[in-house]
Amino acid sequence: MSELSFHELEKKVKKIKIEGFVIYKGNTRIFEYLKNKKVVENSTKVYSITKSIISILIGILVDKGLIKNIHEPIHHYFPEILEFNEPLKEEITLFHLLTMTSGLKVGKYQSSKNWVQFILEQPVIHRPGLTFEYNSGNSHLLSAIIQKVSGGSTASFAEQFLFQPLRIKKYIWVKDPQGIYEGGFSISLNLEDMVKLGFLLLNEGQFKSKHVVSSNWISEAKKPHKQLESEEDRTVGYGYQLWTCEIANRNTKIEYYYANGIYGQYIFIVPKLNMMAVAKSNLRDDQSAAPKRFFEELLRSWEDDGNI
Repeated sequence: MSELSFHELEKKVKKIKIEGFVIYKGNTRIFEYLKNKKVVENSTKVYSITKSIISILIGILVDKGLIKNIHEPIHHYFPEILEFNEPLKEEITLFHLLTMTSGLKVGKYQSSKNWVQFILEQPVIHRPGLTFEYNSGNSHLLSAIIQKVSGGSTASFAEQFLFQPLRIKKYIWVKDPQGIYEGGFSISLNLEDMVKLGFLLLNEGQFKSKHVVSSNWISEAKKPHKQLESEEDRTVGYGYQLWTCEIANRNTKIEYYYANGIYGQYIFIVPKLNMMAVAKSNLRDDQSAAPKRFFEELLRSWEDDGNI
């Protein structure tokens, strides 16, 4: 791993509002940029990384046998769907919610008085399973399902089976008007807690030798169930509330996957290299992808140096 590469990365992250960027090889932190102590200590919104947390919680419910089959229709959880008398809507499954292929129209549910009802009332504009469309409403329905299945709130289930094992204590999480924790973009974490989630993913569901979620779930969650775009040097896909990417550099292909929130929040996992990285940022919307670009440039530079 080139010191020159790390020096270049540090120069890049200092130029824009990336507040923290850390990289681990196994358990060793091999790169660290922290703007100040606040980024380590203070919980701020990580936006759509909330979705990846929801996916892990669904996996835990599957592990426990509380969800038997992710291919079952969601009208088992929301029987009111049957009242719409819309056959396509009755085909929507948990798998479709997880992979953003429900076909439901994207709507601004946060301005409604009943978020779940509003999402379920949206028309189906694509046959379920065929078309990827990024929709936080899918994720919020998953949070509502977690509440229905677990018998408590999404947050209380997360505290017992995810946050306590990972020693995450300082989170903030917004609820909807019915008291359901928002599933798409509303949790706040500090950088070190993002690192803990990164280690859980890197170690295929284990944290400090403790089994939290099955490796089978992580294996399925990180697969590109939907391929979204393919260019000469990259292929992007989507798993279970996680993004996937394969980049080509000369004769090498590097696969990684990541949790991502707007304004530059990232948890990167590179299984082949036993590597994990976390970026916490306060970027403008048009700069949101900068941490991803910097991370890929670093991976490519290592390949050019013969380090991959």
